[in-house]
Amino acid sequence: MCIKDGLSRIMVEMIKREWPQNWPSLMSELNTLCSLGDTQTELVLLVLLRLVEDVVTFQSLQTSRRRDVLQALTSHMAELSTFMIQLLKHHVQTYRQLHSNSSGSETQLASSIRVSQAVLLTLTGYVDWIAPQHIFADNNALPSMLYSLLTIQELKLAAVEVLQLIVNRKGKPEERHPLLVLFSADAIKTILAAAQNACAAGLDEENYIFLKRLCHVLTGLGAQLCILWGSGIKDIGRPERFQDFLEALMAFLGHPSMHLCSMIVPLLSAFFRHDQISRDESLLGLVPQILQILIAKLQKVGYPSREDSPTCTYSRLDYDSDEEFSYSFAIHRTHQTELVRLITDHCPLLAFQAACDWLREVIVSPITVEPGRDACTQHSPSYIHWDALTCFLENVLGRLFQSDGLSKLTPQLAQLLQMTLAFQTEDPTLLSCVLSTVSTLFPVVKEKQELVNTFLDKMFSAAVFSLPGQTKKTRTRPVQNVRRHACSALVKICRDNSEFMVHFFDQLYGRIKLLNEDQDQLTQLEKSTLNEVLILLSNKFKHLEKQSALIQEIMEPVRIVWMADPMKEVLGNEERFLEHIGLCKTLPCSLDDKQGANRATILACLATMMAVMKRTKWSHNSQEVLGDDVSASCSSAIVYHDPCFLFVLPLLDNVLALMRTMNGMWSPESRARIPVEFSKVFDIPDNDKTAVLGLTQPSSDNYELPANRSTTEKIQGFLSTAQEHCCHVLASACDNMGHKLYASRPFTEHLVQSMALLLNHAPDNRLRPVIRVFMKSLVLHCPADCHGDVLLPVLHYLGDFMLQRLTCAWDVVNKRIDMGEDSETRESNQESQEIIDEMFLRLITRDYLDLLSSVFKKKNGGTDASEGYIMEEMMESDSVTSEEVGHKMTESEQLGELGKMILQDESLCKSMVVCVYSSLSWNDTQTCVKSLNICWPILQQIVEKPITLGAAKYLFTCLLLGLQVHGQHDTCLALLVQKTFQHYESLRPRFDVLQEVMLQIPGVTQEALQTFDRRFIFKEDHKKLTSEKSRRDNFKKLIGGIIGRHIGQMFKREIIITDLRPVGKPVKHKNTSDEPERTDIGLVALFAHDS
Repeated sequence: MCIKDGLSRIMVEMIKREWPQNWPSLMSELNTLCSLGDTQTELVLLVLLRLVEDVVTFQSLQTSRRRDVLQALTSHMAELSTFMIQLLKHHVQTYRQLHSNSSGSETQLASSIRVSQAVLLTLTGYVDWIAPQHIFADNNALPSMLYSLLTIQELKLAAVEVLQLIVNRKGKPEERHPLLVLFSADAIKTILAAAQNACAAGLDEENYIFLKRLCHVLTGLGAQLCILWGSGIKDIGRPERFQDFLEALMAFLGHPSMHLCSMIVPLLSAFFRHDQISRDESLLGLVPQILQILIAKLQKVGYPSREDSPTCTYSRLDYDSDEEFSYSFAIHRTHQTELVRLITDHCPLLAFQAACDWLREVIVSPITVEPGRDACTQHSPSYIHWDALTCFLENVLGRLFQSDGLSKLTPQLAQLLQMTLAFQTEDPTLLSCVLSTVSTLFPVVKEKQELVNTFLDKMFSAAVFSLPGQTKKTRTRPVQNVRRHACSALVKICRDNSEFMVHFFDQLYGRIKLLNEDQDQLTQLEKSTLNEVLILLSNKFKHLEKQSALIQEIMEPVRIVWMADPMKEVLGNEERFLEHIGLCKTLPCSLDDKQGANRATILACLATMMAVMKRTKWSHNSQEVLGDDVSASCSSAIVYHDPCFLFVLPLLDNVLALMRTMNGMWSPESRARIPVEFSKVFDIPDNDKTAVLGLTQPSSDNYELPANRSTTEKIQGFLSTAQEHCCHVLASACDNMGHKLYASRPFTEHLVQSMALLLNHAPDNRLRPVIRVFMKSLVLHCPADCHGDVLLPVLHYLGDFMLQRLTCAWDVVNKRIDMGEDSETRESNQESQEIIDEMFLRLITRDYLDLLSSVFKKKNGGTDASEGYIMEEMMESDSVTSEEVGHKMTESEQLGELGKMILQDESLCKSMVVCVYSSLSWNDTQTCVKSLNICWPILQQIVEKPITLGAAKYLFTCLLLGLQVHGQHDTCLALLVQKTFQHYESLRPRFDVLQEVMLQIPGVTQEALQTFDRRFIFKEDHKKLTSEKSRRDNFKKLIGGIIGRHIGQMFKREIIITDLRPVGKPVKHKNTSDEPERTDIGLVALFAHDS
């Protein structure tokens, strides 16, 4: 086979150079070669396959030769397709005759199989692009033969692959119309029979691959039907064998393999979205069966490492680990729930009845756990059922609650809610699922208000759930989870139904106050979460004084602790802080408990501040609020008073002090004072590492006690959480307090003075929250009249610091990449510190450029300007535009007032503009794209004022360096060429030094550059008007010598095939009056002069 393959490739190289112009007899010679025997036939088929791969699939020829060869192939396609079909038919018949005749030669049998497989393999290169008439010629001879081959063990895999390519052909509906012949009764029955035979033959990899391909054929047919049915083409509607087709889909939907089911579910969703198909009686008749299958498939079973389901055997073939299975199952469940919602839209009563029956069945079923376990885990049968049930209920009832006919179902829904509320369990894992079910049924409470007390009893009993003998410090993780779930569920319900729940505020207030008074009951986090419930409902008071009184009551305990002199000393003094949190020396357990309580107190204060500012809203209608809640700012805009302003503002100074102190711990002097046994406190937390590296979180034992964590791990977690909380508190303050915060001179002066201590020494993972959370919010919410007093001083220090830090760090990375330092070793060990540090460097660079984009670009107008701009920035950071049209800038691309102020400040302008342009050559494509989106509006503003020769040369050189580094990436290349040309076009008329820079590019000559400048820059050739794209393409061709290439392409020898004479196109004869006629039709006599 290797010799045949090598020989076929040599022949293909000859064909690419000589055919059709210099080798017109190729096809006849190949035909003659086939007559010499089966081996020669295989060789011809390999030649045809390799040729079409080079011409169509890989397109490895230069354009002119590819066009000639493709045109020749197309002109011979009728005879080629007939040749392959007849050849396949002949050898299949020969195989069947020999197979049925026991005296047949094994050699002849093997030869027929080999040639048949070669024909099918060659067809895979043609059937997805040739004209449909060649595929369906001779009364659908090829599809019929392919279906018949599904029963032959040696040929079925190759045959189903060809079928898969045919049914997934693209094109207009008219071109897809012939595919409907594949819906014949024989075809569907053959597919079902082939699938049944494959399943009966036992599980092996080849049979399983065949089933997957067969499933692809069915889904391809269904996708074509969605396009053709109702497309407006005559005689296209419901196929006669549509019922049989649906039965085939049901067989695959119910198969134990999760992969096969995941291919069918999106097709069924497409059917239920289709206007005509969704109303078909055959499809609607299968809804009960589909629902029952989905009820089984929503249950998370089938882990490759287990043996508790038939799915496990197939999962071991599809997935390498349980984590990979879990990831795929999450995607599959998303598709399933979408199908459940669509079915509920079309058959609400059936879906509702299925949900009711399943809920009743699960409630009355006995609790079953894994052998050897006392409580449920994620693998326990009871938990698996409850988990799937909550998912099913959420999607069915979520649709029903949005419909109009809900009143008819209210009695049944109320009964279900009462059954769920009455269900009692001491298993925390199951109780969490019960809470999800109760939360899903909450809209029933709005209809049956007599159930409110029972509902609240259930939620608050779960919020204080505990197992016998457990205390606040010894609760297991499932117990902690269910308590947090209950608190969070109350927050969600009050957030989404505040107009209803505000009527029960007094009742909720009494319950929460009672729990807060019990010191041994709630943790600080649980208290903070329950306080969010009260704050959310207070937003509906529409009474500023009443709302402020509640916030004052919540904040008063925090104020007493946070503003006490001992706490101020702890937060402002590094040595006292280290001692306070237990980081100065190893302590006995009794004292360590005290330091743990100290850490919890700090986190509780920060969490309460964050909760108050995050949840507090106020009315923008002054008529609804009793009291003076509106005033005018110095910018003549309305400023609404935040109810939490007076109670939170005094606390912010200590928040800044805590950030300064924690950041100071990273200095070499401070780290030297910390005992060696606590050195791991400064390591990056494991969850941050896995998130940055894109790894799956390792599955942990849910029954491990939190107290089993070491003191070092606890302090490490505290430092990380405390810093994030501080950043979010300050960011929320900028958002909520608005102009009054920025106008507060003590706070802003404190902030400016703290900038050095907030940034110095911190590693990248600790610096990220400061940049992406606090600084970005500070910029986005700053009023225009405070830019000069607040933002410019802050940005002065930030710009200088980040430029120096990022430049030094990227110099090290680029140097290591250029030297190729231990690349193989680093790739083999993904968790090496070097890779982790580099990933965090990339992330903080992107975060800083996002911040600079917020600084420079114009904000949207309107009352929700900040929110809208934040969304725009988030969308921009996740998406890449490969090409823009022209030089016109949209409003979001224009510089804002802050950006113009920065460019007028020479020092600030230098640090930020240099950072933007320098980052173009840093080895990160996303960084490059973010920088390109900023640099053009900056240049537009810079060129309006005098710019030095060196600055112009520097800006243009940075773009060329970016092309050298990122030219191998198509997305970056398109943007870089565009921006580089825009810069050259803007700067070249003013600065001749750019000509010197261009001449340093390999391949750029003085003559070529002058011609380009004369034609496209100075536009001296007025007769030839060129488009923007043409000028850009010519510029790209000119600077091609500096555009970077992938290392695999850098030293590749370019193969140039000499162009042959043009292929003569077939002349289409037209019967027009312009053609000369040999016979006289009377025109001469008509126009003859009278004699």
